[in-house]
Amino acid sequence: MDFQGDVYEESLHQTLHQMQCQMHALTDDNLRLKRKLMRLSKQAARARHLAYHDALTGLPNRSLLWNRMKQAHQQAVRDKKQVALLFLDLDDFKFVNDRFGHAAGDHLLKQVAKRLTSSIRGGDTACRYGGDEFIVMLPSVVDEHSVFAAANKLRELLTPPYSIGDRLIAVNVSIGLALCGAQDNYEELIKQADLAMYNAKARNHDSNSSAISDESALSPC
Repeated sequence: MDFQGDVYEESLHQTLHQMQCQMHALTDDNLRLKRKLMRLSKQAARARHLAYHDALTGLPNRSLLWNRMKQAHQQAVRDKKQVALLFLDLDDFKFVNDRFGHAAGDHLLKQVAKRLTSSIRGGDTACRYGGDEFIVMLPSVVDEHSVFAAANKLRELLTPPYSIGDRLIAVNVSIGLALCGAQDNYEELIKQADLAMYNAKARNHDSNSSAISDESALSPC
C-alpha cells in the first residue's frame, strides 16, 4: 500500500515542521532482492577485510602494512622525518606450541596482538608478519631515541606472563629496529629490521631475557 501526503515533525524546540512524504510498500520480490544485496554487500566487505588482515589475530597483514608504509613514507618526506620499523619475534613460541599444543600457541598470538593494539598510537600500524613475527611501523619519526623508547615500551608490555588456560606462560621477545629516510626501499627496510631482530635474538639466547638490537640497522636505508 502506497502513501502520499503531508507529515509533521516536532523539532527539539517543540515546533512543527510540515513535510511532503511519499512511501511505497516493498513487494516480496523487492524485499528479497534488498536482502540479497545487503548480504552480498556484507560478504564483499568481509572479503575486503580478510584481504588486508590476519585471520587469526585481526591485525593488518603484509599487504596492508606495505600500503601504509608507502603512505607513511610520502608523508615523512614532506615533513622531513623518517619511518621506523620494529620487527618483533617471540623466542619461546615453538616451545609453547610443542609443550601445550597449537591451540595454546594461537591463544598466545591473539593475546600478543591485543597488547600490541593497546600500545600503539593512532597513526602507528601493528602487523602480524607471519608465524610468531610481528612488525610495528612508526611514521614521522624524528630521531633514533624515540624509536628506542617505543621499543622499550613494547618490550615491557609484552614481557609479563600470558594467561593460557590455567597456566601463566612467559615468553622472551626479540626486537629489531630500522629507520628509513628519503629513499623508499621498503624491502631493504624490512630486511634491516629483520637482521637487527636476529642480532637481538642471539643476545636473548645468551642472556635468557628480552632484548632490543642496537646494531647498525639504525642507519637510513
